[in-house]
Amino acid sequence: MTLRIFSLLTAVLCPLLTHAQTDSLSQTSSLSRDTVRLDEVVVRAYESNRPLLQTAASIGILSRRDLTDRFSTPTLVPALNTIPGVRADERSPGSYRLSIRGSLIRSPFGVRNVKVYWNDLPLTDAGGSTPLNALDVRALGGAEIIKGPAGSLYGANTGGAVLFSGLTAPADKKTVELSGVAGSYGLEGGGVLVQSGMNNGSISVSYNGLKAGGYRDHTDFRRDNVQITGQFRASDRRTLSVLALYSDLHYETPGGLTEAQYRADPRQSRPATRTTAGSAEQQAGIYQKLGYLGVSHTYRLSRRIDNTTGLYASVTDFKNPFITNYERRADQGLGGRTVTRWRVAETGIPTVLTFGGEFGRNFLISRNYGNRRGIIDTLQTDDELRTVQWFAFAQLESTLPGGVLLTAGLSRNDVRNTFTRFSRRPVVEQGSGFDPVWLPRVALLKQLTEAISVFGSIGTGYSAPTQQEIRPSDLVFNAGLNPERGTNYELGLRGSLLDGRLQFDVAAYRFALRQTIVRRTNDNGAETFANAGRTDQRGVESMVSYQLLQPGIRFQPISLRIWNALTLTDYRYRDYRQLATDFSNNRVPGVAPVTNVSGLDFSSRFGLYSFLTYQFLNPFALNDANMFRADPTRIATATLGYRRTFGLFSLDLYATGDNLLDQQYSLGYDLNAAVNRFYNAAPRRNFVGGFRLGVKW
Repeated sequence: MTLRIFSLLTAVLCPLLTHAQTDSLSQTSSLSRDTVRLDEVVVRAYESNRPLLQTAASIGILSRRDLTDRFSTPTLVPALNTIPGVRADERSPGSYRLSIRGSLIRSPFGVRNVKVYWNDLPLTDAGGSTPLNALDVRALGGAEIIKGPAGSLYGANTGGAVLFSGLTAPADKKTVELSGVAGSYGLEGGGVLVQSGMNNGSISVSYNGLKAGGYRDHTDFRRDNVQITGQFRASDRRTLSVLALYSDLHYETPGGLTEAQYRADPRQSRPATRTTAGSAEQQAGIYQKLGYLGVSHTYRLSRRIDNTTGLYASVTDFKNPFITNYERRADQGLGGRTVTRWRVAETGIPTVLTFGGEFGRNFLISRNYGNRRGIIDTLQTDDELRTVQWFAFAQLESTLPGGVLLTAGLSRNDVRNTFTRFSRRPVVEQGSGFDPVWLPRVALLKQLTEAISVFGSIGTGYSAPTQQEIRPSDLVFNAGLNPERGTNYELGLRGSLLDGRLQFDVAAYRFALRQTIVRRTNDNGAETFANAGRTDQRGVESMVSYQLLQPGIRFQPISLRIWNALTLTDYRYRDYRQLATDFSNNRVPGVAPVTNVSGLDFSSRFGLYSFLTYQFLNPFALNDANMFRADPTRIATATLGYRRTFGLFSLDLYATGDNLLDQQYSLGYDLNAAVNRFYNAAPRRNFVGGFRLGVKW
């Protein structure tokens, strides 16, 4: 399917190649890697629209180059892992998980406890889940990662928020880009990007297909992704934006292995036992079709007041043959977000007031059947689950005497769940509601010099159980599961020295979390969730880079930059007991005490470029008892490419070698797994190559 669609689009669009060249390639010319000063990087986080140097929060930034150039494999995971405090994994192709300043103990699969927005529209549904694996990294323009609880402006979360941006067409230009990729273990794919910039707006349309056989047995993967983004100026005061996505995803799930199985044959899928069938025998996997449509409208009421209001609707068709059952799920989401910015005062004490709200509603129909070797069998449960979530927020930004920037935000959050099981008589509707909560945040920032600033913040986090946690795979409605709640204290220092060549961003934090939600599994792999008392989460994050060679200085023809991202953590349980076992003072599983990522970036005027990346994670606990620990992880990756512009055409050729040290490791563990099935082996040494061919007119 992927190759047929790609071939058809290529045949249609190839005639245009005699007229054009892509803007995306020209924007990443070989010498566009110069040092960018922190006071020049404008961020959208916390609706500040300020330079990063003047933003009182820990924020990681990924450009389009970071997302698509450094690693040839079209996946979000390796790029996210270059940000300190962020950890993403992919237990098998397509099975994404994401953690920001926390563990993955709540996420057997998918993304939870992190709010995700796309072009300022909520991608995280009211039920608390985010279909991150529906996105294709090649269709994204960049990302901002807000680290730490961001409930004052983004609602329920204790991990943080991710703000994705889409591709923007160049003004008054038309572009076409064709791309292709192929690699080890059956990886292949292609894409087409068409963009048109007009006097009154722009539109981008992309198709990206990808498939892979996978390193392990029973890990076939396929995804087709179509995306449309547009922005149109209706008048000098009004702008309309449209975002549409269709994703058709399927991947097989090989299941976790015990340590003995992992050492003996890491490529095997979960084998059968005397009481349960194996993953391949049951055809375990995910079938997910997602449609998403969002529209937002920006209106400038006056020079000082503007409003952006967006609405979205989503539909998901989900099937999951599992070891013990076969789930079919239909999920409908509807919601919106409105933000008003009022520049109250521009002199004296400059002040900006931001206020608004967000609403979401999810309606989920889930039916579980017996699984007879991948075929639906007898109905087990027939459930409906409704979730309504809303919050209102306000934030004040003022520049106080002495140049101190004050940010004070507050939100009020409410979450309600209603559950009905029709396969049980009598039919009874159950509720799971939580008391509305106020989430404040206060931050102060002082710019010490033109190039250095220091900030401190106190913020609160709140995360209600998701739909998949109050109705998990053990099929029991868990009305007694309580939300997480905590307070975060943080200090940060960022800036640059040596005329911007040396840049640094350092933050230290302590997050006291109450009612921590943890995952449990039974022998068959079915899961349930429970509150685990308190956790004390302490960490230090740093990002340091130095521009060794900089173009433009004494006719320097090359750019050479070295950088390092370091994360130090000490996450421990407090007052956590399970039956007669006391886990207090144990390390929270899934969080490495030391994560260190280093890189070397090279580019030249002659078109050559290269990225070297080395990741190290020291061993960490795999279960609450801390009886099992992960192996040390050492991953080396190298990319070599060549890009040139030939008149109207642009060409980019590249190749990447991953896991060059040929280490056996697990990119994603099943934490607290029953029978100690923690391990999901990642590919050994592998290679990927590809091209981008663009034209512009």
